[in-house]
Amino acid sequence: MLEGGTCVTYGARAINAGGYFSIPKLSFPGGVLTGCGAGLLNVAKIKGTHNAMKSGMVAAQTIYNSVKEGTAEG
Repeated sequence: MLEGGTCVTYGARAINAGGYFSIPKLSFPGGVLTGCGAGLLNVAKIKGTHNAMKSGMVAAQTIYNSVKEGTAEG
């Protein structure tokens, strides 16, 4: 497409569409899974970005509240 340009890498995206029962455990000592990595894609509405952002926001708020209340593990 660009004169003299070369492709240095290729990319692809896989959609994990297993539904509710394919969602892994979302929290573990020292971290959480959110967004696409956690399988939170709404395939019917193709709302991966919305769910990724919202799940990150909910995780952050939950972590903040746990630290503030002193109930955070670790």
